[in-house]
Parts: sequence; structure tokens; C-alpha cells
Amino acid sequence: MEQRECAGYIITQSIRVKDAEFVLGEHPKKDMYVTWRCKDGDNYFWGHYTCNRYDALKDLCQRAEREIDYLASIGAIPPITSKKEQKKECER
Repeated sequence: MEQRECAGYIITQSIRVKDAEFVLGEHPKKDMYVTWRCKDGDNYFWGHYTCNRYDALKDLCQRAEREIDYLASIGAIPPITSKKEQKKECER
């Protein structure tokens, strides 16, 4: 994968949820991190900034989780069930 960069931040992680992509950027010279929503691989917006990598990684996951919940609520994806619940459904 080609290295991506925005506003001096190197994109080090990404999570895609259907058409949405969320990315984590790390500043190479400062202890600064950002999560953005990304469109078309190079349009970064709605940034959440922090000076803690753990908080940035947690925010990245939470943003993706909120997108999953939203898509499930509008019926765009089936609701996620646990493996235990899936097994019960298969036994019916």
C-alpha cells in the first residue's frame, strides 16, 4: 500500500466500513495524532486531534463502531450478533 500523508501527518491505520473510511495519522516530529474520516482516499475531514496514541487508536475504533451502528440502524447492513447468538439462530 502506498504511504499516505495529510497536513504533515502520516496515515498509519485505516478502517473501512462500507463506503466510509476512517484513518489514524501520526505526526513524525511531534507527539500528535489525528483521526479523520476520509473520502476517495485523499479527502480528509472531521479531524479529532490528540497527543496520545492510545486515545487516537481508541477514537479510530469508536468512529468505525459508530458507523457500523448507524448503518445497522438504517438497515444498510444486518445487525451484528455474537457468535453465541449466531449459533442459536442456526439451530432454529
